[in-house]
Amino acid sequence: MESPNQMKKDNKKFTRRDLFKGAANAGLASALLPLTGFAATNQKSPIDKELISIDKQFTDSEVLKATVVIFTPSVIYASEGVEINIYFDNIIFSNLPIELLDIDIICSKGRQYDKFWRITPQAADEGSTIFRIEINFAGKLIASKTSELIINGKSKGSGQSIRVLCIGDSTTAGGQYISIINSDYQFLESPSMTFLGTRGTATNKHEGRGGWKFSQYAGDGGQITHQFNLNGIDEAPSNGSVYTNGVSEFTITEINLTEGKGYIAGRRSNGTKSPSVNGNLTKISGAGDGTIPYTNSEMTAANPFWNLKTQRLDFNKYMIEHAFTMTSDDLITIHLGINDVFNDVSEVKLESIKADLIKMTAEFRAVVPRINIGLCLTIPPSISQDAFAVNYASGQTLKRYMENYKQLINFLLSTYDTAEMRASRLYCIGFNHCIDRINNFQKTTMKANARSTKNIDTWANGVHPDNTGYYQMGDALYVFIKSLVS
Repeated sequence: MESPNQMKKDNKKFTRRDLFKGAANAGLASALLPLTGFAATNQKSPIDKELISIDKQFTDSEVLKATVVIFTPSVIYASEGVEINIYFDNIIFSNLPIELLDIDIICSKGRQYDKFWRITPQAADEGSTIFRIEINFAGKLIASKTSELIINGKSKGSGQSIRVLCIGDSTTAGGQYISIINSDYQFLESPSMTFLGTRGTATNKHEGRGGWKFSQYAGDGGQITHQFNLNGIDEAPSNGSVYTNGVSEFTITEINLTEGKGYIAGRRSNGTKSPSVNGNLTKISGAGDGTIPYTNSEMTAANPFWNLKTQRLDFNKYMIEHAFTMTSDDLITIHLGINDVFNDVSEVKLESIKADLIKMTAEFRAVVPRINIGLCLTIPPSISQDAFAVNYASGQTLKRYMENYKQLINFLLSTYDTAEMRASRLYCIGFNHCIDRINNFQKTTMKANARSTKNIDTWANGVHPDNTGYYQMGDALYVFIKSLVS
């Protein structure tokens, strides 16, 4: 049965705005009505309501030189009772507006909506099936991609346990996608999950650091931090708290305390002198005791996996220092890339990312042979240029970043989304397709303009989702974890 979208396109009915946009993007017009994502006003022009019939030759895919790429991983994971989405704006990129394309999902499971495909599997859905996307324009197939959809039952992994170490940038640093797994799925014990790391709180541990890139986790991190050993405090500081020793200031970046004993670490954020071997830290801002006495201090690398003395990655040292244990059946996930390509991208930069990932993976597996590696495909940005205006003024635009982003995802998929990589226990996890760029990114309210009394809602953050977006990332990670356990 034909979908409403297919019938509309077969009748060759498009808005005049659609036609101008399509022609301009294909190089057939000298003027373009610009549209990059959504605007705060989001007001439609009156001519949007005017439908016109068009000649078939004008919409011929060869005349418009229509091109499309599809960025879905070869394996899509799902689990009984957990909603998983594939948002078309996240994974379909064309030189024509997506509204001009006929998108057809061929799959015996799930439902195709206007802007996404969704599945919340039931018990009867367990198993594997084909998921295929076909993109047609003017009656011609111009792109397609076939993936395997693997659906696990709710009891998959019952009685099993797995340790997970999540590495990432600011989209991991808040720990939201880990906390939602613990709060929503941990009680099922299918499997029982333990998250490791030196950052985060309680059970929501991780190794996420704001602004970080692949190169920093493959090297010393680019920053020296100072570790302060403590014999006992009442209130622990939090990441971001600022303390001074009277000469320099230190912003806390790591807390490793049990009943007030252990250590805290921070980078020198003001001043030029290193702290004395022992002494007191006095709070300037943030949480924590007003005065913290420390018994010893030492310089450490910002990268927790880096050995400052030997000047190399040392995962074994990391594991021993924190009393962590992992086996080949456990999982290390990596979600990076935003900061690597935010301003620019090149073949040299992409090859550097590949070299860094090889270096990291080799070190992890030198200590834990054949441990599972989950490469989380980098999440896309907010749908709106407004978010980039709020965050970056005129320093970066959604359109420019999206061009960089597309090259990154294409590189990650072409390099790592292969049967050979999966056989080696390196997997691609579909963070990129699962997140709602319209509804689940941070929003704000602002005045329409200085003369108006009207307030309008708009997007407030270019690359960081709100908690609901992070929770969708957690859903995607959880269903992947279930696929690993027997």
